[in-house]
Amino acid sequence: EEYTGSSPSICADGLVKGASLQLTHWSGNETPAEYKADLSTEIAFRWLKLLDSNPKQQAHYENAVVLNNHCDTDGIMSIWALLNPEKALDYEDIMVKAAAAGDFSEWALTSDRGMQLDIAFTKLIDKAGNDKDAYDQILPQVEELLTTISRRKDLWEEEMAELDSQLDAVLDGHIKTSRLQDNASKFSHASGKIGDMAVLVHPLGFDQVKAPVVTKCFPHYFGIGDGKGVTRLLLAMEQEGGGYMYVYERPAYAWADTVSRPAIKKPNVDAILGSLGPKWTGEDVGMTGLCKTTTPIMTTPDEMSNELLSIERGLLPRLR
Repeated sequence: EEYTGSSPSICADGLVKGASLQLTHWSGNETPAEYKADLSTEIAFRWLKLLDSNPKQQAHYENAVVLNNHCDTDGIMSIWALLNPEKALDYEDIMVKAAAAGDFSEWALTSDRGMQLDIAFTKLIDKAGNDKDAYDQILPQVEELLTTISRRKDLWEEEMAELDSQLDAVLDGHIKTSRLQDNASKFSHASGKIGDMAVLVHPLGFDQVKAPVVTKCFPHYFGIGDGKGVTRLLLAMEQEGGGYMYVYERPAYAWADTVSRPAIKKPNVDAILGSLGPKWTGEDVGMTGLCKTTTPIMTTPDEMSNELLSIERGLLPRLR
């Protein structure tokens, strides 16, 4: 994953060693500060919009090689924007929504098209079999999909139906949602805040909701409403034999280098696990997961959410 060519090159999403310019939100990036944004697609658009004011850079990168080390929706949107700047500016809003659906599992409040596009691109990537073939096959289709995705039910209908069904279970009150506030005054020994915790309780017969449903319920990415200030998610699944299985995680964007969405650092998971005991693990929890149970426990969701917040606040530096 290193570029060794002599032509100017742009790393659009991902991290490629040897690239002349990085336009990526991956952790450890060297994206210039003036282009920084939460998604690589947004970064690409910022760069394109600022090119007119920098003729020297525009000339230097006019025929640049565009690079990536993986294929996903944010990568496809970023690369297509850089290769088709005039066309891309007409589709900026929906391209950013698709990228957010892909990288942050964000299901926009006002439109399903971004989620539909991410499902479609993911399906086409899987069908291609490898990243190179995926880009070769998908990039020529991007503009058509941007304009016709609502009618391309063959690419997203089944997956969207599952998301809609899970969201209905929340709206109908079967899956309960609540929010535990991080009231720092209750823990006067510690400095700082953990942030609020969103809790979703699944009764018997309901599968764990997918990440886009969580973001639909707690839209932290707008910085308003039910999701503002939420830095932890606790998913509780009731078990037939009694008790609950738990998944404890950060919001789905927390892995990236973000600007508008507040940074959420990963806490000391080993210390948390040391307090929770042997029925919890930090393995196989994904990029923003913290820990999960390995076997049902009898602790109720209310008790568990308060215990987790208390454990995390106990790890904060003490006031002097």
